[in-house]
Amino acid sequence: MALVTFLNFAGQNLQGRDFSGQNLTNADFSNSDIRGANFTNAILKNANFQNAKAGIKNDWAFFLVLVAFLLSIISGTFSGFSGTYLITFILRTAPDINIYLFLASFTALALFFIVNIFRGIRAALVTVVIISAIAGACCGIFAGTFPQAVVIPFVTGSFMIAITVAFLTGVIACTIAGIIAISFIATIVILSLIGIIPGSLVVARMAVSMGLFTGDITSAFIESFLGAISVTILVMLLNSYVGWQALNLHEKYDVIMKIAVAVVSLRGTCLRNADISSANFAHATLRNIDIRNATLTHCNFYAAKQLDYALFGETILKNPKVRKLLISKIGAHQDFVGCNLKGANLTDAYMSYANFSEADISEANLAGATLEGANLTKTQAVKTNFQQVNLTAACLESWNIDNTTQLEEVICDYVYLLNNQQERRPSSGEFAPGEFTKLFQVVINTVDLIFRNGLDLQALSAALAKVKIENEDIPLTIKSIENKGDGVVVVRVDVPETTNKAKIHTEVMQNYQLALQQLEARYQAELKSKDEQITLYRQHQADLKEIMQMIAPRPQQLTPGKLVVLKLVQADLNTGFSVILEISLEGDRPYFQSHGQLPPASELSLAYHQWQTAYRRSLQGNARIKFPEMQVTNISQRELFKECDKLAYAVKKQLNLWLNSELFRPVKEQLLEKLNPSESIRIILQTEDNLLRRIPWQIWDFFDRYPQAEIALAATNYERKEKYQSAKSHIKILAILGDSTGINTQKDKIFLEKLPHAEVQFLIEPQRQLLNDQLWLQPWDIFFFAGHSFTQIDQKVGNFHINQNESLTIAELKNALTKAIDKGLSLAIFNSCDGLGLAANFADLHIPQMIVMREPVPDKVAQEFLKNFLTEFSSGKPLYQSVREARLKLQGLEDELPCASWLPVICQNPAEIPFTWY
Repeated sequence: MALVTFLNFAGQNLQGRDFSGQNLTNADFSNSDIRGANFTNAILKNANFQNAKAGIKNDWAFFLVLVAFLLSIISGTFSGFSGTYLITFILRTAPDINIYLFLASFTALALFFIVNIFRGIRAALVTVVIISAIAGACCGIFAGTFPQAVVIPFVTGSFMIAITVAFLTGVIACTIAGIIAISFIATIVILSLIGIIPGSLVVARMAVSMGLFTGDITSAFIESFLGAISVTILVMLLNSYVGWQALNLHEKYDVIMKIAVAVVSLRGTCLRNADISSANFAHATLRNIDIRNATLTHCNFYAAKQLDYALFGETILKNPKVRKLLISKIGAHQDFVGCNLKGANLTDAYMSYANFSEADISEANLAGATLEGANLTKTQAVKTNFQQVNLTAACLESWNIDNTTQLEEVICDYVYLLNNQQERRPSSGEFAPGEFTKLFQVVINTVDLIFRNGLDLQALSAALAKVKIENEDIPLTIKSIENKGDGVVVVRVDVPETTNKAKIHTEVMQNYQLALQQLEARYQAELKSKDEQITLYRQHQADLKEIMQMIAPRPQQLTPGKLVVLKLVQADLNTGFSVILEISLEGDRPYFQSHGQLPPASELSLAYHQWQTAYRRSLQGNARIKFPEMQVTNISQRELFKECDKLAYAVKKQLNLWLNSELFRPVKEQLLEKLNPSESIRIILQTEDNLLRRIPWQIWDFFDRYPQAEIALAATNYERKEKYQSAKSHIKILAILGDSTGINTQKDKIFLEKLPHAEVQFLIEPQRQLLNDQLWLQPWDIFFFAGHSFTQIDQKVGNFHINQNESLTIAELKNALTKAIDKGLSLAIFNSCDGLGLAANFADLHIPQMIVMREPVPDKVAQEFLKNFLTEFSSGKPLYQSVREARLKLQGLEDELPCASWLPVICQNPAEIPFTWY
């Protein structure tokens, strides 16, 4: 067998070489100079052009410079001609006509400039004659005589034609000069000014010969030169502006760019009609190449330079958005709706959350690309390579794939079959390895018809019958009808393997709408005179609805949530922390563990203390705390609010800077990788650092992305206690309404009394002995306190005022509370101020969970939180979700009560599962 040899042109000077029609498969042109080379009709499959330099040869560039110079002189000549023509023929004609000539010409010129700038060159060129004719005709009519009515439009039209020629030649000259990297502005200015001289001389001779000027030619030239200068400067400015916009690929001036590129590329590197499938142009310079009608399947243009200045013809490169994507391979969050990407090479491209609706990516190579969250609705993906592509959270509504689409090794946790994140697959959990491929191989020969306002079976039957006939009796069989709720019905139709599914989908939906309109019209006609038919029609719809409910899929169990534990090893914000991350399914052992670091953050500590001081000053009474009055003389409460909001922003900024630091990034990236925004997530922060427990971690930007996540505080030492459990039909709540001086705890009482399936016993400002006895006497599920409380910072001890004269610590009720926890006490709620000390003391007793306020809490905030939390929690929602929603709703009070949503926090025993109402 003969050995296969590869042509090696690497690093060679191949300027002007003729390779037309040759078979150069697998040839190596890397780092070579192929300027002016001819590859017309060549076969260049898998050829390597990496770092090659394409474009025009130096001799052609020099010739184009001369052309640009010549066009600039022509532009200046016609500009000067127009200016002197205007001055001479307007100022030297009869006084009764020159004013009209001036108005007509100036109006036409101004409109020409305005249209050019705001609507583009096409509109300006199309309307130039109309502008001149209308302006000239109007002024001619106003002049009043027949000769003047003819002369004025003629002079105005001649003037505008000269201006148009000056503009076109000048802008093409500057664009050509810009493409070959010459300072086009300097060229236009210098050479256009040179062109004024011949233009002015021509008009001066005409004026003298026609008797419009009695002096010699020199005098006429000097007088008319002012008009030439003024018009030329205006034209030069317009030329420079349009040329610059054309070079920057502005669509209004693409015609100029196309003309300039076509001229420059006449003798550039020619790949016309060549087969460059799978060729590698990475990092190559591709200015002024002719790539029209070339086969570009899987051609690699990554990091190619100056590709915008090439002749594309009808290839996929003609679209600037597609061109930019192929070069950068970055298209995240961008819009590619309806774009032609057929055969594109997008290996390893980053295109998360991009919109490819109705785009054509058939035959494209997407191996290793990231399409997380991308919209692939109605996307053509026949023969597309999706190997190792990340499709997690992508929308695949009505995408067109077949048995040639490569879906092996797709990376995917879940997808959506309808827009707006509807119809998740799998409905719960995540795809196991290989499951995604199996799912879509099953539905690969079906068309999904989605009806969002219910389904009329009669109209569907008529639509399918019509489409079947129009497509030469193509077999169309209904495979399934699924009621998705909220009026959404999905009908899955089996079609042959080779069918154009997008075409069938469009035709069926169009014919369905037509059939539906005909049926509705018929019903209306019948019902107009027959009232009894209304009942029959409604019965028909009710029967249909009942049928759809019968075939509705049974609801599946909720997906198990995730538990995330962030353990910060004892240190402080001045020295930094070691971080241990653990992730597990609810009720299961951790399946992932990682270690990381958090850097020192003294700025965060300072920002928090400044905010805390401002916050406490802003309360000025009406809070569920008793601490000494602060002097706030000469400062209005509104000013205090503003100061508090300002410092709150600083805390949020410093916290997010800290948690987005490079040291912590590996941990955060693991969180983003392992967690899905759609799942329920409990985050437990284990730390003994008192300041970290006070900082509101809920303002971390992580929680913006994960709407079902909430954080709780926990001690590093914990224990699960065995509890006595008995069957209960009601939730038992022991509610202590303590010292209510200056606050209204009666609203808390009203909220508790309205709870469903709850038995509440109220102790209003009780004595210590009574509270102790109630804790011992019977089992409780929830311990609730409303009133005044505070934390002794130095001792880290919480105190709560059970009446006006008596305050207690948790230690003083230790035996009674321990007994209550042993009997089943699962949740303590302190709807009072500064409860972190109480939480820490309660944690020593190993209570499953608590809800407290981080800081002093205004009475209105405490009431609103309790109302919203109990509403959510008693309806069956999980504890963490109920706290999150109730906390977020407090934002509505923050115009008058700053940072209200920062205050509530859960304190969790990591060994316990959250308490539920039902």
